[in-house]
Amino acid sequence: MFRIALLHFLIAGAISLPLSAQQENISRSLPGNQMAAVLATLPAITDFRDQPSDRFLVDLAAVRRGHPYRGRRAERPHSGGHLYFTLDKLPLKSKDIQSYPAIYAVADGVITRVDYAFRLREMFEPALKQRVANYRYGIGLAFAREGNTVITFHYSIEPFINPGDPDFYRPFLLVQPGDRVKKGDVIARMYIPNNRQLAEKSHIHFNLLRSGGGGFVAPAIFNNEIVREFHRRWNLFPNDPDAPIPPCIGFKLDAGENPFQRKPVDRL
Repeated sequence: MFRIALLHFLIAGAISLPLSAQQENISRSLPGNQMAAVLATLPAITDFRDQPSDRFLVDLAAVRRGHPYRGRRAERPHSGGHLYFTLDKLPLKSKDIQSYPAIYAVADGVITRVDYAFRLREMFEPALKQRVANYRYGIGLAFAREGNTVITFHYSIEPFINPGDPDFYRPFLLVQPGDRVKKGDVIARMYIPNNRQLAEKSHIHFNLLRSGGGGFVAPAIFNNEIVREFHRRWNLFPNDPDAPIPPCIGFKLDAGENPFQRKPVDRL
């Protein structure tokens, strides 16, 4: 009981305890011999150009700030979109999982990877006045194919903390590899720390991945209504070198970052 209370105190105050070297990255992936069966059930990625998804990965009303995937041709490339959450419900209690923002399946598909604890690079954190290596968690959702290549929607869920416990995020992950999900299913919850400075940085990084090392791809699979509403909530910083950016999910993409055809495009 004391250990649990101590852990909750440390998380609320964002005090970091190191994970052991053996516990730094804990992930599970669907075995390769099962991927062929998954591939056969997936629609072509081009289907999402003609019939884009009407389910964003979170409720847009919960988005406070964000930006699209910035391609390699942008002034400040970034291989994923970002979204940051409104903080009006803080403080939250980690035992009350249902009170944290829902994360949705953006399309029908199969869970192919779950990251339970994944170490990010060490950096100086002003809120803690020390260098820390934060831990994220995440999900890979196989939802489309490009020929014989699986296309995965990658959710990198980054609360900007080191929880000090490799199992801390597990209650916030509601699926496991091999699960078949439907568009709109709640597959995870976003842990947001009660330290407001850290909560302001907590975000989801999202992109597409081609299986077999095909690189990062813009997650431009959403309909115009979602794109416009997400754009309205970006609140880009005034010194952003790419601003203004028009409504899009992918900006200044090179050929390999375009999910629909291998050619560069300014926005999708």
